[in-house]
Amino acid sequence: MMELIKGSIAKEIEDIFRRRAMEKYGYSKGAVSKALEAAIKLWLRYEYELGEEEEINNKAFEEIVGELEAKFPGVHAVIAKGKLVGVYKSLEEAMKISVKDGSSHRIIFKIGGKPTPKVRLGWRAKLKSVGAT
Repeated sequence: MMELIKGSIAKEIEDIFRRRAMEKYGYSKGAVSKALEAAIKLWLRYEYELGEEEEINNKAFEEIVGELEAKFPGVHAVIAKGKLVGVYKSLEEAMKISVKDGSSHRIIFKIGGKPTPKVRLGWRAKLKSVGAT
């Protein structure tokens, strides 16, 4: 069953939204509704209050991440129920263990894992003028 939600947005945003919805879902009836539903789902996924277990795990992470980086660089860790479950050589091992622990929320991360910096590759070349000078 579909429900109707009413609201107001700026005309410029509506125009862009309609155009992009039709580009993605086709120029047919229901394209805007599909795009709106996808947008709401995305918003709901990012805009929510943390549950109690999530808060406990985040706090535990903040407290021990420095110590873990010093002792176990490059391995994977699992935090659940506010405690370090363990450290593992591979992500696959960490995932297997975390599934068995039965908690509703867990944090699995690579210790010391920082995003790789983006590097611009290129060549230096001297430009020569073409044609008569």
